[in-house]
Amino acid sequence: MRKRQIDTLKIFNHNVQEVVENEEYLVNFDCGGREIAINILLGSGFPNEKPKLIVSPILKHPWVNSTTGEIENAPGILNYTIHSDLGRIVQAVGREFEKHPPMFVNEASSTPQHHSHQQSSSMQQQCRNGNIHDFNAESRTAVPAQANHEQDPFGLQNLTTEELNRLNGDEDYLEDFIEKLPFVQHQNDELDQLMGRIESLVLDNLARKETVEERKAKLESLALEFKELGQHWDSMSQRYQRKAEDFSPQHIKELLQIAVSTADAKSDDEAQRFLAGDSDVSTFLQNFIETRKLYTLRKAKEERLVQQLTALERAAF
Repeated sequence: MRKRQIDTLKIFNHNVQEVVENEEYLVNFDCGGREIAINILLGSGFPNEKPKLIVSPILKHPWVNSTTGEIENAPGILNYTIHSDLGRIVQAVGREFEKHPPMFVNEASSTPQHHSHQQSSSMQQQCRNGNIHDFNAESRTAVPAQANHEQDPFGLQNLTTEELNRLNGDEDYLEDFIEKLPFVQHQNDELDQLMGRIESLVLDNLARKETVEERKAKLESLALEFKELGQHWDSMSQRYQRKAEDFSPQHIKELLQIAVSTADAKSDDEAQRFLAGDSDVSTFLQNFIETRKLYTLRKAKEERLVQQLTALERAAF
């Protein structure tokens, strides 16, 4: 569930930076033309425990603690449950700051106060002059004017005390109230569109699954055929190499030299057998002539081959 929550953070928000894996993330937003950063801290108990969101620089906003910069009063933080989406919570905060850019705390504290001081002095002077009615009327009109300048993204100023008490005590009524807020409805619409695109993508992937499986099977078959052909090529290559060595001119010359030597030795054996009286004249002549004839033929082939090889060497082959 922790990983799924982190995935929603990356789905609903751009420019998500991982500071510490599974523990700390940073998201940048535009606030009135200036960039702000929201630091998301996920404690060891997350998602059972709510995350901690800290904005930098610190903003003057009802959701933000003006001392620590922690976003404490955002609806997603106040109503956080284990079923909440971290990505939607951060997205809602970012959209609120983008649509209603608040002042930075340092800027707010440096706002000149001489105008309000002069106005207060003027009211006090009117009171001393006896214009109590005018002072009260001006005070009543000044308070709403000042309140109009405060941020009220939830429209709470338009609710009655009874409605506010019900929001405070009735969770179902509070949830229904939050769901009807414009920016929450906008987020829900965006989520529905995103889910629709995801479903469309899933259906498209499922439709392509059969084709992918067929191509995968074909690829495996081709890979097996390639392997078999490779083994056959290796076998034929070795066979060719052996044949090439057997029929090389140098090897043929060596075989001819052995055959010549064998025929010569055989004729010598016939002569020695005749001299020793082991064979008669007719047998000796027949065998001796045959072996010498074979010797002469092989010797001629050897000499002819040696001449051809020598000619090839001279021709640089």
